[in-house]
Amino acid sequence: MPGIVVGLLAAVLGAAAYGAFIFVTEIELGLAAIGVGVLVGLAMMAVKPSSPVLPALAALFSLAGAALGTFIGAVGLLVKFNGGAPAYGDAVRVVAEVFPDAVTEDPKTLLFWVIAGAAGFSFVNKRVKAAREALAAPSYPQQDEAPVENFKPRNPA
Repeated sequence: MPGIVVGLLAAVLGAAAYGAFIFVTEIELGLAAIGVGVLVGLAMMAVKPSSPVLPALAALFSLAGAALGTFIGAVGLLVKFNGGAPAYGDAVRVVAEVFPDAVTEDPKTLLFWVIAGAAGFSFVNKRVKAAREALAAPSYPQQDEAPVENFKPRNPA
């Protein structure tokens, strides 16, 4: 449960940062979208996940965070380029209407969202595998051979 909460918080924080980046620089940089996935992956990895469901959730949160960041940035740019004429509520409505078409016209955007999802999945999946292997490993050392008796008296004959 903590992994899910941390992942959602990281996705929202990453989306806000990515949207702010788009607003300030006026460019949509795919590497920044991947950064959202890395942020989600690292955040979820930090809580030491062991559930096999969490890597898939990390991918979903990363992809959604990158998409939300793009959406936030588009809303900010619409208000910025129109001199603040549309209120943010109106800008959200306008961007929501054209957003699906705008995304499908630029497949690179979708590609970077998918890469962000893969980044989030990869980080968390490595951690989950390591945690599950540690749980499956025996807590005592295994010996393949019979023990060597070093302190047994020797006959010098």
